[in-house]
Amino acid sequence: MKIIYSLYILLCSGAIFAQVGIGTDTPQADLHVVGDALVQGGLVTTNLSTVSSSEEDFKLVTRITNSNPVGKITILDPDYMDVAPINTVDYHFVNVHLDNLSDVDLMYDQDKYVVGVANFRHVGDAVQKVPGGDNFSIGHFVVRTFKSGGTWHLEISNKELDLNVSDSLEYYITLIVYNKLYFREFPAIITNLGGSNTGTASSVPVFE
Repeated sequence: MKIIYSLYILLCSGAIFAQVGIGTDTPQADLHVVGDALVQGGLVTTNLSTVSSSEEDFKLVTRITNSNPVGKITILDPDYMDVAPINTVDYHFVNVHLDNLSDVDLMYDQDKYVVGVANFRHVGDAVQKVPGGDNFSIGHFVVRTFKSGGTWHLEISNKELDLNVSDSLEYYITLIVYNKLYFREFPAIITNLGGSNTGTASSVPVFE
């Protein structure tokens, strides 16, 4: 009888360490799920401290909070996305009239993306200095993205001075495009400083 019990325990131990398949009869991992996964509670996760060359193609597993019921598990796979969560796009503008790009339609849908500016520089003839009070001035540049007509637009301009008509320059700029599927754009916070150089913002963003 002792031999029978020992054999039974040994068989159970083998079953414990076997691969488990859900939706498949031929599991290829310790737990192999074919189909959707639904997690109603939390996930136990660990940090990815380093990424080796053999792990560069890993995918991001996400838990959807607005699924019905809540908790559907899906995969964020950049290989099958038109736009990744964060994108950088380099622009090079040539043959600019004087020195102003007053309104360039970037054609990014404002309901889908948030567009920021980075790495602005201009190459070419300098803006001529002119007297301004006790010093000389080269005016001031405005570099910004803004919404208009449902899309994001770009302005690069010197609000006070222009190049000579015979001069020329080129603009280089990098746009950072955020996908609103993964990032939220908070509403503007308007604060009246009452003519002071210091103050406190009227409110803080509400993180939900």
